[in-house]
Amino acid sequence: MTALSLVAQPSQLLDEGVTLNTALPGVDSPGGDDFDRASVLGLVADVGGTHIRFGIAVGGAADLLNIHCVRRYAVRAYESLAHAAHHYRTATPGVPAALSRAAVAVAGRVEPDRVQLTNSAWSFSPRQLSESQHFDELKVVNDFEAVGHAVGALRTADLNPIGEKRLALPLTSGVCAIVGVGTGLGVGGVVATHGHYHVLATEGGHASFAPTNERSIEVLRWLRKKFGRVSAERVLSGAGLANVYLALSELEGQHVAELSAAEITTRASSGSDANCVEAVGLFCELLGSFAGDVAMTLGAWSGVLVSGAMLQYFDRPTLERRVRSGFEYKGRFTPAMRDVPLETITHPHVELLGAARLLLDP
Repeated sequence: MTALSLVAQPSQLLDEGVTLNTALPGVDSPGGDDFDRASVLGLVADVGGTHIRFGIAVGGAADLLNIHCVRRYAVRAYESLAHAAHHYRTATPGVPAALSRAAVAVAGRVEPDRVQLTNSAWSFSPRQLSESQHFDELKVVNDFEAVGHAVGALRTADLNPIGEKRLALPLTSGVCAIVGVGTGLGVGGVVATHGHYHVLATEGGHASFAPTNERSIEVLRWLRKKFGRVSAERVLSGAGLANVYLALSELEGQHVAELSAAEITTRASSGSDANCVEAVGLFCELLGSFAGDVAMTLGAWSGVLVSGAMLQYFDRPTLERRVRSGFEYKGRFTPAMRDVPLETITHPHVELLGAARLLLDP
C-alpha cells in the first residue's frame, strides 16, 4: 500500500530526484548521486497501486543508512516492473551499472514465485525479475512489512505526534502497530525484543469495517448497497474518502458527481463544501477508531504509527482532534488507550528505508 499522491496526475510520468532525510516528496535535491560507490548495498523499490519508486541504498549500519537517486514513476506508464526497473537503471544519472542485490516492497501479498499487486494489474515472478535484472539476490516483501523494518531506523524528527504521548525511539522492546492509508489500507506490526525486530505482515486493511456511531452506521448501510461486504479499506483509503463523501451526500438527499480524494480535501480545506468538510472529519475519526482496534488486537501498547501522504493535506488540528477521539473511544479500555502513543510518519520514503534495511542482512 503506497501513499496516494493528491497532487500528481496518474497519467503522467513523474520523475523526482531527492536525497533521503533532506528533501520533501516532489522536491529536487542536488547531490542525489553523490555517494561512496563502495558502500552501495543495492537497488530498492516501493511498488504501489499508483506509483513506483526506486532508489540506491547506501551505508553499512542502520544509523548511517541512506537512499540516493530516488525516482518516482506512474505504474500505468509501464508494462511491467521489469520495464520500469530497466528505465530507472539506464536513465538515472549516478545509478551504478552493476547492481547484484535488490529489495522490493510491494502493495500486495507475496508468494514464493508470484506477486500480485492488490490495486494494480501488475504481477511478476521474483525469479524472472531477478534473472532479467541480473541480480544475485532479490528480496520481496509486503510494503507494510517494509515499513516495519524501517521502524528501527526512524528518528523522532521523522514522526509527528497525535496527542501528547511520544513513541520511545529507538524501540528496543514492546509492540508497535503500523497503519497506512493511500491507494489501499495497510496494516503491520513490529515486535521488538532486546533491540531485535520481528515484523508482522498482515492484510488487516481487508478486515470488516466496524462503525461505532449512528452516522458511520448510516455510511455502512449505504456502502453495503454498493459493495455487499464492506472492508475497512473501502472507507480508509483515497478511494475510501471518495466513498465516504458520496455516502454522506446521498444521505442528505443530494445526488452529486464523484470527486477525487484531492478534490474533497481541497474543498474541505477551503470550507466551500459542507459535505467535504464532514467527509474529511469522519474519515479522520474512523481512521483513529481503526488504529485503536489494531493497537488492541496486536497489544501495541508501545505505540501506533500512521503513514500516508494524503494525510499531510488534511487540516492538522482536525486530524489530531478527530483521529485521537476515535482512537481513544474504546469503552472500558479508554483509559488505557489515552496512554498509547499515536504518531504520523513524516519520513518521505519510509518504504524504501525499510527495503534498504533488508539489504543490511547478509
